[in-house]
Amino acid sequence: MIGVVLMLAMQGSAPPVATKSAETITQSQLDAMSDACRAPRKWLKHLNGDEVRFRPAKRAKYEQVDCVLRHLKDSMAPMSFGFVGNEAIEEAGKQ
Repeated sequence: MIGVVLMLAMQGSAPPVATKSAETITQSQLDAMSDACRAPRKWLKHLNGDEVRFRPAKRAKYEQVDCVLRHLKDSMAPMSFGFVGNEAIEEAGKQ
């Protein structure tokens, strides 16, 4: 299986409402998002600075993935976002 890493810049079109634009997102905030979506905390990892990695399980429920992504977008925290997923289609008969 081939893992695909997509680096996406998650930026809101409107400026943040509060003065949190200078703050970076924290692991505690990511954990709270995971908890709100009933998703495993290990899916979201704060790497450093404004880097966040999202690595859902192979058989993750769409609703959980959608919920986590919505919370990330709604947070409007400045971040470089990496989505790690598996988009490989196994070929029949491939050894």
